[in-house]
Amino acid sequence: MNLKTLRLKLPEKILIGLALLTFGLQLLPGFTGKAALLSLSIWALAVSYLFGGYWLLKSDSNEKDLVPILAGVALATSLATLPFTIRLRQETIFAVLPILNATLFIVLGLYLFINRKSPAAVRSYKGIFIRSAIILLIVGFFSYAPVSFKPYRHILIALNNGDEYLVSNLQMFNYTDQFEEALENGDCDAAVEHALMAVQAGKAWLGIDTDDQRNALSLGDSLNSPRLYAAESPQEQDYPGHDQLWKISRAFTNLYEAYTCKADAHFQRKEYEQALQYYQSANKALNSVDHESEYWKLERAFSFNQLGLSYKALSNYEVADSLFMEAVKTYQAVKDKNDHNVAVFFTNVAESFAEQQLYGYSNTLYTAAIAVHRSDSSNARSRKSTIYNYNGLIKNHLQTDSLEQARLLIEESLKRGDPALTDYCDTKLYHGVYLSIACDYRQSDSVLADCLDCYKNLLGAKHQNIAESRLALAKTKMALAEYGLAKRHLDMGIGITVANYGRNSVRYANYLLASAHLNKMLGNYRESENQYHHVLGIYTRELGGRNNKLPEVLTGLSELEVTLAKFDRAKANADSSMAITAYYIDLDKPGLTDFINNAGHVNYSIGLLGIADSLYRKTIEINKRYQLKTSATTATALNGLGLVMAARRSYAAADSLFTRSLMLHRKIFTENHPLTAVVYLNHGSLKIKENKLKEAKGLLTKSLTINKNFFDAGHDIFADTYMAFGDLYKKEKLPGTSKEYYQRALSIYLNKFDEGHLKVILVRQKLGSVFNPRSS
Repeated sequence: MNLKTLRLKLPEKILIGLALLTFGLQLLPGFTGKAALLSLSIWALAVSYLFGGYWLLKSDSNEKDLVPILAGVALATSLATLPFTIRLRQETIFAVLPILNATLFIVLGLYLFINRKSPAAVRSYKGIFIRSAIILLIVGFFSYAPVSFKPYRHILIALNNGDEYLVSNLQMFNYTDQFEEALENGDCDAAVEHALMAVQAGKAWLGIDTDDQRNALSLGDSLNSPRLYAAESPQEQDYPGHDQLWKISRAFTNLYEAYTCKADAHFQRKEYEQALQYYQSANKALNSVDHESEYWKLERAFSFNQLGLSYKALSNYEVADSLFMEAVKTYQAVKDKNDHNVAVFFTNVAESFAEQQLYGYSNTLYTAAIAVHRSDSSNARSRKSTIYNYNGLIKNHLQTDSLEQARLLIEESLKRGDPALTDYCDTKLYHGVYLSIACDYRQSDSVLADCLDCYKNLLGAKHQNIAESRLALAKTKMALAEYGLAKRHLDMGIGITVANYGRNSVRYANYLLASAHLNKMLGNYRESENQYHHVLGIYTRELGGRNNKLPEVLTGLSELEVTLAKFDRAKANADSSMAITAYYIDLDKPGLTDFINNAGHVNYSIGLLGIADSLYRKTIEINKRYQLKTSATTATALNGLGLVMAARRSYAAADSLFTRSLMLHRKIFTENHPLTAVVYLNHGSLKIKENKLKEAKGLLTKSLTINKNFFDAGHDIFADTYMAFGDLYKKEKLPGTSKEYYQRALSIYLNKFDEGHLKVILVRQKLGSVFNPRSS
């Protein structure tokens, strides 16, 4: 620019020079009074334009018109705002005053453009136009540039260095930008760091002591604290300056989002204690200031809900349930009707109650959630959530042996469900479990195979739902005596579970427990015993010394200990299983009859026939009451009662019971099944006692033939059968054949048990009695 065009007069030159000098002084740190000097110099220039515009701005061509006077007013009013806008004062007046100069710039610009070919016109007003443009550029930048514009903030920080409060305000915006970038990139740690710095900078701007521990926003309180953080409204917090925090509410909501980002990451990794700490801090950040918008008021409800989920994951149900209900109350205070979000809160409480085995309350809340979702059935999200809640109800009914209600809900859920969603696969999983409980093992196997395919089509190969369906399939395969396939599904499920949860998790223990059952069936007793104790250790460590998973472990272990002739331990574990079960639920449900039958078997094995008798009859009575007369546990109880009656020498009653048990076993498990073979063995042994040797031989042969289809030759079930054959041939006066079978039994027993085992001792006695009849 040619300064001659401006035709600056000496006073104007001096004043502009002073203004530029004082502008430069603003860049020097620690210069006392520099802001005042800048204001005085700019105002001096503005006053000179206001009262001396005619003399400063006139030229030979325009000295008789009013333009220099009007221009002086426009330039003066615009310049007068600069000392305020440099200090980030944003009152309306400072945005209005520069408009006069902007108008001057536009009018002169149009005039000069129209008269661009007139040298006189250009000479008259070009100087004023350039002054107006320069002032418009400078003043407009400070008056109208948004704080979100980084260059604007950097210039203001440079001009205001030394002003701690004002610079803190600008730094707050810098940190906010860094927070947003970190959050967008998924860097939660950096997001938290920058959001915290933004809050601290905002507090410094407001003059609030950032070291005041009463309003610290570091990681939150004790994990077991039941305090509801938002219950303390901002007005109830009395530290100085708190009533000004609304001015930096954006910084607090950013901090909430940053902490939530970090908490979500921990929650997804199942690190619930760490997640809870960050959710607590997020909640405190959210509730540090009042938010007028509906969005942030509703966000408080979601924050309560997420806190509740964390406490639920840590099994702190009392606090979790109170937080879920607080979420409902907070949400309903904003919305005038229940919607999808309230239904989700209902579902979370329902799940919490189900985990506490409060199934009645859980069912009520699942039903309430379904009602809300179905009122908005056009919403795809609500339709999906309806099926999710159906599955929760189905699971509850299966837990409480309400099989008919479960069946009806399964049918309804499958009818409404979408095969392209995993909730549909979940329903199929529950359908398979229902069929297994109903003893329709072949149909259960088919449904669970479909369920596995359903998950495979929708989920990754390592998803835990695939492992869960393999666990259910493995249990069904065990019931069908397809032990090789059962082991395959278990091994694959264990591989997925170890990768997802590790070897110290409850989920891993669930698979290990099924493996212990399978090894017991296959005669791998040492491995089975080790697995049962490993499972006990995990359940006790992770769930406490008295939890509802222990009864199944103790029952399986006690049954194994009977086989190993550890009768005292078997009795203690069976009694503990029953006691723990009774603590959680009344012992009058079909789902508990396995435990009752096992206790009956243990008591029978140690000679407590009266207790065994009453326990077996209890199973039969429970199943009869629930119209499950053809259940597997009834078949087992009839077999057990047959053994009790045989021990009491009530052979006719025992014969009738074995016959009824065989009928059920053939119906439920088919003829070719190891459990059916066990009844054949027991019935054949009874026939030997009754001297019905031909019938006995036929029954024992059937048992032997069946078992050869399932077990290797070293399984002790063959030794039990050979023992019975030895007794049979002994009665037939065939000592050589009898000895041969006893020796075959002894060989197998010695490979399975130690020398002091009861069966080893018994078979040795029988061998001695073959050639010494008086000792028998």
